[in-house]
Amino acid sequence: MSLSSPSKPTPEAQIAEAFLRDEPAFTTALDFGGVVQQGIGPGPCLLIGDQSEISLMPPKAGSGLEYRMALLARPGDHVLLRQRDREYESYLAGYLGLKEVHFHEVGSDALTPVTRRAWKTESWIETLAEVARAQGGLTLQAYLTTGNTWRLAQAIGERAGQTVHVSGPSSRVARRSNDKLWFTALAKRVIGADATPPTLAAYGPAATAGLAHRLSKQAEQVIIKVPDSAGSAGNLLLESGWVRDMSLTDLRALIRERLHAMGWQDRYPVLVGVWDSDVTASPSAQLWLPLPEDGPPVVEGIFEQRLRSEVAHFVGASRSRLMQEIQDQLSEEALRIARVLQRLGYFGRCSLDAVLCARPGGPTAIHWIECNGRWGGVSIPMAAAGQIVTPLPSDAISVVQEVLPDRRIDLADLLTLWDDLLLRPDRGNSGLIIMASPRHPTGTLINLLALDQSPIAANAVLDEAMGRLAQGVGTLPGQ
Repeated sequence: MSLSSPSKPTPEAQIAEAFLRDEPAFTTALDFGGVVQQGIGPGPCLLIGDQSEISLMPPKAGSGLEYRMALLARPGDHVLLRQRDREYESYLAGYLGLKEVHFHEVGSDALTPVTRRAWKTESWIETLAEVARAQGGLTLQAYLTTGNTWRLAQAIGERAGQTVHVSGPSSRVARRSNDKLWFTALAKRVIGADATPPTLAAYGPAATAGLAHRLSKQAEQVIIKVPDSAGSAGNLLLESGWVRDMSLTDLRALIRERLHAMGWQDRYPVLVGVWDSDVTASPSAQLWLPLPEDGPPVVEGIFEQRLRSEVAHFVGASRSRLMQEIQDQLSEEALRIARVLQRLGYFGRCSLDAVLCARPGGPTAIHWIECNGRWGGVSIPMAAAGQIVTPLPSDAISVVQEVLPDRRIDLADLLTLWDDLLLRPDRGNSGLIIMASPRHPTGTLINLLALDQSPIAANAVLDEAMGRLAQGVGTLPGQ
């Protein structure tokens, strides 16, 4: 009788074990008592779209975006908001059939995240505990899962005497995955040294200036990032020629001044890197990471993002039409990274952003830029589309997200302007969905999702909508 030898751990498993040895808190980050579990449980969902726990995202910035998570609601679900917009709630019910959804306003406190405010307020704990008691459970699903999310779940579960689930990663792996410096290190360990652009950590103002000056000799532009912010919010892009011509003293002062203007509060390290200048596309891999016992991570789509090149500001996305060979490589590398994250306690939606760089005489290079360890501008509409429209007309979906500065346009005017384009149950399963309340502190938020039979058709719907908006803004009431 022979005994089979144990299988050798995969490279991703070995990398995960190394992270666990270096940071044992990964293994305890899910310990919030017996009444809290990771995953999706019985009862309704409590959806929370607040973004204020992301660095450099003040609570009131883009407040209309907190409604995006409401697009994921099912009958009986609850949505927790900083400030309600009843006009937009009527749109969700009347146009998209999102009825029997309960909206709750916790208040517009400018300093406290929505989840923390609910966790620290006795009346909210009792209200949500009553939901869990009556329905046999509750699942919290937040845009960004943090320690406040888990503590809120614990408080509700203990009060209700019911198990409350959190549909999201542990707070430890969420914090690490959203840190651009940590993700850079992860991508290099999994994929290799060339998996990212040249990226360094600076632990003080002098080091930041010195590294920026050094990297300015390697590329046309240098980027400085607040590593735990989202997307372009903490990005400072500098022309290399300008950097080389400045003294280190002046460069240090300029960098600090520009970062302070973004809301940065002298927290180090910051990321100093090379800004790729030969970029041909900005794809993102949209991932679902189940619980380990339920299977490996899944790539649910490769999207091409539309970015403003000066700081990589997200303005939209659509299904990728890149060569299949490139899409396959993106998927394979993304899955290798995701398998490590899953072993560290990640559950739920996640996306990995990359850029494709042309190399003369060689294959296209893939540079991984950041991990969005949360819901986002592509994953929410992708999931919402599959939930609102059954079956989907195709996988042809396209997204646009813009802020019209200093322009106040009411939702009623947008509904009139786009009347024949809007998706409605009685018109079929193609059309335009308004993904968020247009309310915005500095103007009007435009966040749209188009569904159609092909990528070209979906993009055409968005082009038509934005074209009408550009032509009609001057004649809309209040303009």
